[in-house]
Amino acid sequence: MLALPVVASKIAAVTQLDDGLIAKRFEWAPRDASGKIVFIAIDKRTLDAVGIWPWPRSQYGKLLEKLTAANAADIFLDIDFSTPSNAAEDGALASALETAGGGVLLPLFRQKVAASSSETEISKPIAALLANAWPVFANVTMDADGIVRRFDLGNEFDGRSTQSAAAALSGSPDTSGRRLIDFSIRQASVPTYSLVDVLSGKVADEQLEGRSIVVGASAAELKDIFPVPLKGSIVGPLLHVLAAETLLQNRTLRGYDQVPIDLLVAAILIVAIFSSRMAGMAKISLLLLAMGLVSEAVAFCLQKDFALVGGTTVYWMLLALAWVLALNERIDLGQMMATFASIDARNTRRLMRRIIADSSDGIVAFTGDMKIADISVSAKAVLRLSAGADLLTSPERSVTEAVASLIARYDVDSGRIHTDVVEFVTYCGEDQIAYEACITLSPVEGPDPKAVHSFCGCIIIRDVTAQKRYQVQLKRMSEEDDRTGLLNRREFLSRLEGRNGLVVVLEIERFSDICAALGRDVGDALLRAVGARLETNFPDGLLGRIEGALFAVHSTIEDDPTLYAEGLLSPFEEPVVIDGMSVIIAVRLGFAQAGPLGAESALRAAESALDTAKKTTEPWSIYNPATALRQARLRRLEADMRAALGDQQFFLLYQPQVDLSSGEFVGAEALLRWRHPELGVISPVEFIPIAESSGLICNIGRWVLTEACAEASRWPFGMVSVNMSPVQFDRSDVEAEVRLALSTSGLPASRLCLELTESVFLDDSGRSISKMAAARAIGVSLALDDFGTGYSSMSYLADLPLDKLKIDQSFVRRMTGAQGVLEIVKAIVYLARGLNLEIVAEGVEGEEEKALLRQLECQTGQGYLFGKPQIASQMIAHFGLSMHVA
Repeated sequence: MLALPVVASKIAAVTQLDDGLIAKRFEWAPRDASGKIVFIAIDKRTLDAVGIWPWPRSQYGKLLEKLTAANAADIFLDIDFSTPSNAAEDGALASALETAGGGVLLPLFRQKVAASSSETEISKPIAALLANAWPVFANVTMDADGIVRRFDLGNEFDGRSTQSAAAALSGSPDTSGRRLIDFSIRQASVPTYSLVDVLSGKVADEQLEGRSIVVGASAAELKDIFPVPLKGSIVGPLLHVLAAETLLQNRTLRGYDQVPIDLLVAAILIVAIFSSRMAGMAKISLLLLAMGLVSEAVAFCLQKDFALVGGTTVYWMLLALAWVLALNERIDLGQMMATFASIDARNTRRLMRRIIADSSDGIVAFTGDMKIADISVSAKAVLRLSAGADLLTSPERSVTEAVASLIARYDVDSGRIHTDVVEFVTYCGEDQIAYEACITLSPVEGPDPKAVHSFCGCIIIRDVTAQKRYQVQLKRMSEEDDRTGLLNRREFLSRLEGRNGLVVVLEIERFSDICAALGRDVGDALLRAVGARLETNFPDGLLGRIEGALFAVHSTIEDDPTLYAEGLLSPFEEPVVIDGMSVIIAVRLGFAQAGPLGAESALRAAESALDTAKKTTEPWSIYNPATALRQARLRRLEADMRAALGDQQFFLLYQPQVDLSSGEFVGAEALLRWRHPELGVISPVEFIPIAESSGLICNIGRWVLTEACAEASRWPFGMVSVNMSPVQFDRSDVEAEVRLALSTSGLPASRLCLELTESVFLDDSGRSISKMAAARAIGVSLALDDFGTGYSSMSYLADLPLDKLKIDQSFVRRMTGAQGVLEIVKAIVYLARGLNLEIVAEGVEGEEEKALLRQLECQTGQGYLFGKPQIASQMIAHFGLSMHVA
C-alpha cells in the first residue's frame, strides 16, 4: 500500500485517469475569454469566396490594411510564408507589412529535417516579409497520448530568445518554458469573425480596435486541427488564442509533488484501519467514500481558484486498498475462500445431476472401484443397472469388456485421459436399435494416493439408429443408379476391378426417339423395366446402368460369347408394357474380356465394341483392338480438330480447271487439307465426316469460303469453286456468309462457285432450294457435284437453280474402257446440255479421256492431266500467269 504512491506515476493508466479528471474539472468550472484577442477565421465561406488555395498573398495585404485602419493591436498571421509566391504577390504583402509598422507577428516552425531524423530546423517566412514583421514560434506540441495540453513560451532563433505567439499576444516577458493551457476558458467566448466578412466591411472597426488579432484556418479542408482534452478537437489558431488567454487571465496552471501527500495518506489509512477493528464495514465504507468525495472537492477548488492541478487517482486507489484491508481484518479470507469453494462444489454437483437426469443421451458416472455414482434414466434402460451397482455386472457385455480393456490401458499409463468408443445393438421386439458408447477415464487425486484405481469414469450412450440408417441410405445412393436401382458407373467399375469373365455393354436403340415420342416419364419407366429384366434373368451377375440408355453386365462365363449374347437378347424379344402400352424395344451389345484390361479399360473396350455393332446390322460385336484403334484415332482427331482451326493447321490446295477446247485456265477448285502436328497430313476423306458429325464443319467451311475468296482475288482471272458440306448448308446462313466472304476479299460474285451434293436437298421440302436461290441471286454460280453417284433422281433436277453439273471422276476414269460407263457419261452430257448447264468433268488423267470429252462437247475439265492439287501461286505460275500483289 505504501509502495503505490511511489510507482503510480510510472503507470500509464494512472496518468490517463488523472488527465481525464483534470479535464472534467475544466468542464465543471467554465470561464469566459477576456475579449482582448479576436480570432479571424479562414472558414469555408472565405474559401468559397476567394475560390483558390493557397490565397494570393495580396489578400493578406488587404486584410492588414483593414486591420491597421481599424487601429488593431498586435496581428498574428498563423500562415506559413516560408516559400516565395510570385514577385507581385510577395511585394504586395511586404508593402502592407511595412505600412503596419512592425506590429505583425509571423510564425516560425521548428520541424524535423527528415521523418526518421532527430535533427530539427526552423522554417521561417521569406526575407522580404520577415524584414517588416515580428517572428514568433507557432509550434503545437502533443503529449505522449497524442493530445495537446501544453504550450511553449518561446525558443532560440538566430542565437536569441524568441517568444511564442501566445507569449507575445499576452504581453508576457517569458521566452522559455512550457505551461498548461486552461481549457476551462470557453472557445465560444472568443470573439470570432469570418475573414471574408472583415474584408467586405461587415465587421465594424470598433469590434477590432485596440484588440490583438489572430488570423488562421478553421475550415476542415485545411486540416489544421488538433485533439484536446475537451470538445474532442480544436483548430490550431484557437489553441494559440486559448494559450494567450491563459496568460492574460493569470491562469498559470502548475502542479505539485503529490508523492509525500499520498504517502502520508497511506500511512494514516493503515493506522486508522488497524485501530478501528471494532467498527462495522458499512461505517468504514461510508467514511472512505466521504474522504474520496472531499478529496475531489478540494482538488476541484484548487484547480478552479488557485490554478493548482493535481491528480486524485492514486488517492482513490489508496481508499480502495484500505477498504480491502479492512474487509480482510474482519473476515478470515481462507475460511471465506473455502466456504465459497464448498458452495461452488455443491452447486456443481447439483448442476451435473440435473444435466445427467435431463440429458437425451444415456450418461453413466462411475468411480475407480467401478461403482455407479450417477446414471440417467435412458442409461438405466440400456445397461439394466441402477446407481450404486457394479458397472461390470451389466448384461451388456460389449460395454463392460470395453471398460475393462480401457482400465488395463489406464493402469499402464495413468497420467493422462483415456477414451474409447464402442458400438453395440439391442433389440426392442423386432426392431434393432444401434448405440454408440463413448467411455472416458480421467485421473483424479483421491484421499488415498495408494489406491489401485485413482480415476473417475464417464460413459455417454447415444442412440445412432437413425444415423446408421442414413449412412446406409447414403452408401446406397452413392453406389446405385437412382432410376433403376442398379449399380452406377463408378460402383460397377469398383466391383469389376480384379474380376475375370465377360463385360457386356447393352444399349436401348432409338431411346431418345422413344422419349421424344412418348415422353420422359415413359423413358424412365422403360429404363426401370430393362433393369428389372436384367435382374430377373441374371440374378447373380454384376449389373449397372452406366449412363443414359447404356447398361453394363459382368459374367464369369468365359466360353463362346455367342450363347451369352443370345441369352442377353432373348429377354427383350417381348415388348415392355408401360401403363398398359406395349413398347417394342431392340438392344445392341458390345463384348470385351474383363481380366487382362482392368475395369475401366474393359468397360471402354465393351463400349468400343458396341459402337462397332451400331455401325453394322449385327445386334452385337466383340471388341476388336484394330477397330478400337481406329475409333481412338477418330476420337483424337475430333478432339484435336477443335484447336486445329485456331492453330492454322488447315490449309487449301487448288486444282486447276481448264477449257477443254483451248486448254486455257478458267478456274480452280479449293481443296481442304489438314496438317496435324503429330500425325502429319490427314486425308479429308477421314476428317470431313468427323467434322460433319461434330458440327465443326460449319466453322471450318466458313474459313474455307473466306480463305478461298481472298486467294482468288489475287488471281488475274478465273473462278474459284468451293465445296459446301450438306451440314454447313443446312445449319448456316449461306447468303450472309457468302456476302461476308465476298465483301472482305473484294472478289466479284461472278468468280465464286459453290459446289453442292445431292444430299443437300433430298430430305428438304423446298427450304434448301430457297437457300440456293438466295445465294444465286447474289451472283455466284451453283454446281451439282458428284452427279451420278447418289440418288440422281430426275424429278428434282429441273427445279434446282443450278449453273453447272460436275461429272464424277469415277465415270470419267472408266469411260474409255467400259462402253456402259461411256453411255452414262453421254447421257449426263446430253441432260446437262438440255438443261442449259455448264459441264465440268472431274478426274481427267489422260489425253484419250480429254479427246473423248471434247468430242462430247464437254466445256471444262479438271484432273491430274492439267495439274495436281497445289498451292495457288504454283498453279498460277504453271499457266504462265501472275498473281496480283495484295
